[in-house]
Amino acid sequence: MTRTGLHGIGRRIVLVTHRRSGTHLTIDLLRRQFEACDARKRLGEPLHALYLNLDLLLASRRPLRETRALALLRRARRPIVKTHALPGFERFRPAHSAFVDALLDDADVYSVHRDGRDVMCSLHLYFQAFDPRARCKLSEFLRQQEDGMSRPRRWADHVMRWHSVAGVRPLAYEGLISDPRAALERLGGELGLTPRFQEPLLPARLRGAWQARWWRLASRHPPVTTVLSDPSGRRRPRRWRDAFTPADRAFFQREAGEALLALGYERSDAWTREGGD
Repeated sequence: MTRTGLHGIGRRIVLVTHRRSGTHLTIDLLRRQFEACDARKRLGEPLHALYLNLDLLLASRRPLRETRALALLRRARRPIVKTHALPGFERFRPAHSAFVDALLDDADVYSVHRDGRDVMCSLHLYFQAFDPRARCKLSEFLRQQEDGMSRPRRWADHVMRWHSVAGVRPLAYEGLISDPRAALERLGGELGLTPRFQEPLLPARLRGAWQARWWRLASRHPPVTTVLSDPSGRRRPRRWRDAFTPADRAFFQREAGEALLALGYERSDAWTREGGD
């Protein structure tokens, strides 16, 4: 694949996120409110045919081909790309170096972040569907290792590394939820696009996996691409304030407290003593 493969494809909007951080809310907000981002898919295609999931290039089973990735990018004037990769995109090298470099050459990159304590609660429920290690108490889940780091430290490492990359714009999940109009005005100004301000401003909630399956089969323009924490749709992640024990609070602060402060989620370590005995 040469760099010329991206000729004629519009400026990309790349969303770099840690898992369970509002990736799909952001994707669907962009699709809903900006005509240039509003792609269509074919009947029967999965919902992720509405954007490019860059990480599928590295899938262990049936990896996405670069030719297919290019086809997906052509479905919108300002195509959306999502990835959970770290800065540098080392996992994609050398096999996809030219493609990834060309993709980023003409892109607006946003680091979408969410309070890591809420991320942990959502991730815990999400992993239970396919990872036996996650079928445990939240306290144990937090302390499990990924890439030689606890899960909270891995969240902090991912977010803060992206936070330090020049030209990458931070975008808080909580801001999208609390004031979507202001978020759309900001995004429109940065992207050079005019928001539709279609009400309701935020995308609808996905009711369950059955609805996603129906949209896959019968819709070319489904309203959301949500990946549920619980595929059945029956369970919702617990709130971290209810789920964290005092020991969990102290552990999270040791592992990821600096990121909470840097991102404005806390002003000090006083949160570790609130509500605990």
